Amino acid sequence: MAQTMDSLSDFVLPFQLEKASIRGRLVRLKHSMQDILRRHHYPFLVNCLLEELIAVSTALASLFKFEGTFTLQITGNGPVRLMVVDITHEGEIRACARFDEEALLKLPLSTTSIYPILGTGYLAFTIAQNTSDDRYQGIVELNGSTLSECLHHFFRQSDQLETGIVVFSKTENIHTSNHLAAALIIQRMPGVSGLSFEAMEAENDAWLRSLSILGTATAAELLSANLSAQDVLLRLFWEDGVRIFDTRFFVAKCRCSDHRVFQMLKTFPASDIQEMVQDGKISVTCEFCNQEYIFDPQTLVLRHR
Repeated sequence: MAQTMDSLSDFVLPFQLEKASIRGRLVRLKHSMQDILRRHHYPFLVNCLLEELIAVSTALASLFKFEGTFTLQITGNGPVRLMVVDITHEGEIRACARFDEEALLKLPLSTTSIYPILGTGYLAFTIAQNTSDDRYQGIVELNGSTLSECLHHFFRQSDQLETGIVVFSKTENIHTSNHLAAALIIQRMPGVSGLSFEAMEAENDAWLRSLSILGTATAAELLSANLSAQDVLLRLFWEDGVRIFDTRFFVAKCRCSDHRVFQMLKTFPASDIQEMVQDGKISVTCEFCNQEYIFDPQTLVLRHR
């Protein structure tokens, strides 16, 4: 029986093309996307772009081996100033955005280019390991009219493998809670040394053919409730054969807690803590999940004595 977006959503499906040195990831997100966005009530255009960013972040995070956190961040000088997606090695996703709502509301809802939304800025990703202070980071200027184009630019400018990516999202209307997103990424694996000229030409042709096929992928296919992920891959890459690997599942989950926020507040001087008091209490709201934490200022002040 075919698996649907409802019965098998919020996952990454790794795959490899049998007749080409190409690996890939197919991402489909539904429930985690809805859990993240319903906490924020962001404007329509913010939702649309953040959906895509969450999908591509999930695809990219699944390409790396790490024990810690993968973060993809976009910073711009447009109406949307910041977007951040945070994913742990355990598959926990959280995301948030900062924006000028007044400036954003002046844009047509039909806006598809990211430039009027983000302006100029940069895209960066960071991998922070739990077991060390070492961080792997890549950063590049925003260059392109879509998120996919910006990511293609990133991979061309970095030392990463040759990469192709498409991403689609679906927000039914301004007030919907029905958020879907999907991303498909392929990467050309390092060539084997000692190949003949003919073999190298064949690998080049296979890569160019796969990129061309990737460009034909549609939102209707990737977001279809009637096509399983396996069906989508076979429809696109049947000519090269598709080997499927174990599916990885993801969930919306923030890492904030009462204890963590309390420990953070304890690092502030007593004078700063007093300035945070409003109506006899200190209130802190997590940007990622919108959870509010309330503390007794006297409890915090006593910790500084």
